[in-house]
This record gives sequence, C-alpha cells and structure tokens, in this order.
Amino acid sequence: MIMEIGHLKDDPGEYEYYDFAFSLEDSEEDCIMLTPVKVTGSVTFGGNMFLLSGQVSAKVRLLCSRCLAPVDQDLVFAFDEEYEEDEFPEEDAVIDLEDVASQIWVTSVPMQTLCDEECKGLCAQCGKNLNEGECDCTGSEVDPRLEILRTLTAQDEDK
Repeated sequence: MIMEIGHLKDDPGEYEYYDFAFSLEDSEEDCIMLTPVKVTGSVTFGGNMFLLSGQVSAKVRLLCSRCLAPVDQDLVFAFDEEYEEDEFPEEDAVIDLEDVASQIWVTSVPMQTLCDEECKGLCAQCGKNLNEGECDCTGSEVDPRLEILRTLTAQDEDK
C-alpha cells in the first residue's frame, strides 16, 4: 500500500491513519501463514521527520523447536519507525507501507517456539517424541566424537 505523505508537511502534528492487510508468502518452511498480515497505525510529520507508528499481526503455524509439533499462534508486533524529511522528495512524497510492514514482520517472528514450556523434545537416538511417552533407548550411547570425555571422567572417578 503506497501512501502519499507529502501533504502532512503543511500541518505538522496531523495524523493520517492506515488499516490494511496483505498476504505474505511463507518466509520459511517452519512458519506457515494462516491469515494475511493485518497492519494498522498512523503516520505524522513532526517538523523534520515522519513518524510511522502501528502494529502488524497475523495467525501463523510454527514448529516447536524441541519436538517439531505444529504450534498455531496469534502474533502481534508494535512498531515505531522514524524517517528524516530529506529521505523523501520535496514533491509527491510517498511511503510503501506494505514494504515497511513486511520487513518488520520478517524480523520480528520468533526464531524458536515451544509447544509447551515443559516440552521434552525428541529422543536423540531414535527420534521419538518424548511428550508421547518414553522410548526404549538405554541412553548410554555416546557420540563417538565425545567418547574421549567418558574416559576422562572415568579416570577422574578412579582418583
């Protein structure tokens, strides 16, 4: 959504509101957009800069960082962006609100999500979801690259 903002220079302190939605392609395979991104807010001219304030929100499906279960979440992010007056031409100053909102969205979505604070994750040996019950692994297998640590620990116990 392109918004003409040059007229705000004529009356500093006046606001212009915006309210729109746009579809964002799934940015990553572990973040699926369930709704369009909704953007609301206002832009004002404060004498020598434009202030863009608002929030972006959408419902997404993320994957739990421990067990990979899908987690549906409603995400809402508030923002305040400032733009110097000289970043825009004297005549016909416009701002691409969809571009600004999509950048804010992409940088705000959490990198890690949990299905539950008590999520037990996956067994490192067999891959079973430990939230669904214990697995039959003995837990005594060690990554061969770390086997040296086991011998060092055994030596310390002998002393």
